[in-house]
Amino acid sequence: MDILKILALTGADAFEIIAAVLIIVLTGIALFFLYRNVAFEIKEIRRRNEALDEDEELSDDSEEGVRKLITDESDVESKGLLSTIGRAINRAPEGSMGALYSINLDNFKEIVDRYEQKTVDKVIKEIEKKLLKHCAKKCITGHLEEDIFLYYYYDTIDSEHMTSISNLILELIKEPLKSIDETLTASVGLAVYPYDGINIRQLYKNADIAVLAAKKEGKNRFKMFSDDLMNSEKLNLDYYQEIKKSIKNDEFLLYYQAIVDIKTGRIIGLESLLRWNHPKMGILPPARFLNVMELTGDISWFGTWGFEKIVAQYKDWTQKIKLRDLFISTNLSNTQLQEPGLPEKFLKITKKYGLSSEKFCLEIIDYYRLLNNRMAMYNLSEFRKYGFRIAIDDPGPNYEVIQDMPDIIAGLFKVRMGNVYKLHDKDPESDQISAVIKNAKENSKVVIAEGIETEEMVQTLYDNGVRFMQGYFFNKPQPVFEIEKLLLKPNWNMSTFNHITNK
Repeated sequence: MDILKILALTGADAFEIIAAVLIIVLTGIALFFLYRNVAFEIKEIRRRNEALDEDEELSDDSEEGVRKLITDESDVESKGLLSTIGRAINRAPEGSMGALYSINLDNFKEIVDRYEQKTVDKVIKEIEKKLLKHCAKKCITGHLEEDIFLYYYYDTIDSEHMTSISNLILELIKEPLKSIDETLTASVGLAVYPYDGINIRQLYKNADIAVLAAKKEGKNRFKMFSDDLMNSEKLNLDYYQEIKKSIKNDEFLLYYQAIVDIKTGRIIGLESLLRWNHPKMGILPPARFLNVMELTGDISWFGTWGFEKIVAQYKDWTQKIKLRDLFISTNLSNTQLQEPGLPEKFLKITKKYGLSSEKFCLEIIDYYRLLNNRMAMYNLSEFRKYGFRIAIDDPGPNYEVIQDMPDIIAGLFKVRMGNVYKLHDKDPESDQISAVIKNAKENSKVVIAEGIETEEMVQTLYDNGVRFMQGYFFNKPQPVFEIEKLLLKPNWNMSTFNHITNK
């Protein structure tokens, strides 16, 4: 019906027709919006049900659930990976098996510290792509968080097959990267469904315990979870996770202790000492955390991170204070010394800040345990070649250092606190300790006594030919701002110890 015919009708008829058309149009619009709202509600219900399914898969009545193991619980991608693996486990046919590999990149904090975040993200994506490329049909893999990836295989598997996958993962991680000119390695932990866990929470937690064991054995390897590991590593795992979180939160700092020349009253050096600024327990000494980091191998990261902090601090002090011939020393553990390329890393750091390597001294712990380690001894010789000062404090189990002193490349010999006490208390071994000091001086070594706590100890060590000392008698290890005050105005001067040195 066209408009002319409508107009030809009576007014009442035209009104009824127009009203009917309007009713039809309005009804259509109402039905459209009703349909859209219903569709939206159905979609929301489905979304909520899926979310509830995920929460059910990940839930744990205790507070030790999988999401406790994720640093950022808002990370949807990470949660999605765990959920996907969780669903695969829940749908597994009776009698089937699955292998969950937790892949933890070794020393990745060094990469994070050295490169911009966008480059770090590229590295993560590149590794994830490698894993996806080699992921079989019945396989789930991806990046979980920070330096952790997961790889879950749930086809027919046996011991040989699981080992083969582990080796494949290790080789994939070691392959050259396109994003950076670095070689990475990983520690891999393996937990088997259903023997090591019947849900994703149990499997992931046990795979993480196996990762810790792999790190303790030297990294770049895989370890299969077992009940023995549960008993030996469980207590360490929670503490290790706490330490890893503290690294991310930048809770570690350096304190310094002065090394004093008692003849001149001058500070000739500082020893750097690592501290953990724990959010609840306050400032913690190395004894509270270094053993765990040593066991897992993460002590290597501490060494490089700490050394750069020291060099940066030295540079800052040169712009504020006249330092003269001051050096800063730092401890290197046996694990650190066995790291290939470590001398080059340290040299690169000193050059970055425009400082001479001779401004820094590396203190070697347990020297006699390193003599048969080719990499450690090679690194020591490289450090000396690059101009770093080297100090040892190990006289050997039978004081072999007395005979070996001419062949030791270290230019400094430190008398340990324990030997200082033996010397001061006239212990039966005090004669041998005196002989070590005498021999070191005859071979042009600088001798420094540690752990000096009283004026009587100062006198004893000086009587034995030692003029360089450190310990609580001079100052306790202190933070940067306190050390700056000490460098500007020491608590002693040239005449402070005259009554000792002029006897």
